[in-house]
Amino acid sequence: MPTTLTQHLTINGHHIPVKNLDKPFWPQDGYTKGDVMAYYIKVWPYLAPHLKDRPLSLVRYPEGINGDFFYQKNFPEAPPWVKTIPIRAQKRVTHYVMANNLETLIWAVNLGCIEIHPWLSPQEHLDYPTYVIFDLDPMAPATFREAVQVAQALKTLTDHLGLVLFPKISGATGLHLYLPIKPVYSYQETATFVQRLGEAVIQVLPELATNERKVSARGGKVYIDHLQNLKGKTIASVYSLRPLAGAPVSMPVTWEELPTVQPDLFTITTAPTRLATTGDLFAPLLTLQQELPLKFII
Repeated sequence: MPTTLTQHLTINGHHIPVKNLDKPFWPQDGYTKGDVMAYYIKVWPYLAPHLKDRPLSLVRYPEGINGDFFYQKNFPEAPPWVKTIPIRAQKRVTHYVMANNLETLIWAVNLGCIEIHPWLSPQEHLDYPTYVIFDLDPMAPATFREAVQVAQALKTLTDHLGLVLFPKISGATGLHLYLPIKPVYSYQETATFVQRLGEAVIQVLPELATNERKVSARGGKVYIDHLQNLKGKTIASVYSLRPLAGAPVSMPVTWEELPTVQPDLFTITTAPTRLATTGDLFAPLLTLQQELPLKFII
């Protein structure tokens, strides 16, 4: 059993209390809470710009991946060096955390956070996302390989529209395709864009792709989830750990690599080396501002 021992890490002059660093978070693989902290410290230079000023949903696993987990969005009593943003939805105000410094991320991991889910829009324009996401989720018997085929079909379509699409392994079973855009489109418009491109792909590949919301009606196909683009929805961040066997990481890949990779190819131990070799393949998302064709959003 891990001992309850509170220590302190000093980051940027702030003393962050941390405890139970030897607590098994992946018991079968031997990875601990301390290993999670060490991983996020290593990848922070690459991860930081993708989290800056974005409200976060933190997925907490206090007892590791085999224990109960929950999403936490509201942190009204965070430490003073943790930047938060109050967002009103109907009559409720939620105080979202924003990981604008490493100490905030380590504080979150100490709470048991494994996954990091940022908003699609930053603080300065919460109603206007900076990217569109195609969330491709294969339902058995469809597999990751079928998700790759659907992704390639979407790339053919976006290429035809003169748009650049960036793939990343979800770290689970599917794929996430990101299309950076000008922050001038509403969430409803971006969701409509994904829905319509998805419908075009479904017409060409009806045996592979579906947009059926009801799980039992998806028929073992790849689900193209356009609803993932609605306001307040979040998805596992680039370079986020996933709470699955082997501690996989949601990692960008090139289109050339995509046909040969596996969804669990990059892990807590191999991802930092990969990043040191390739750099941030998602860096273009920070600057590229593409315009969506009007006929697909109205």
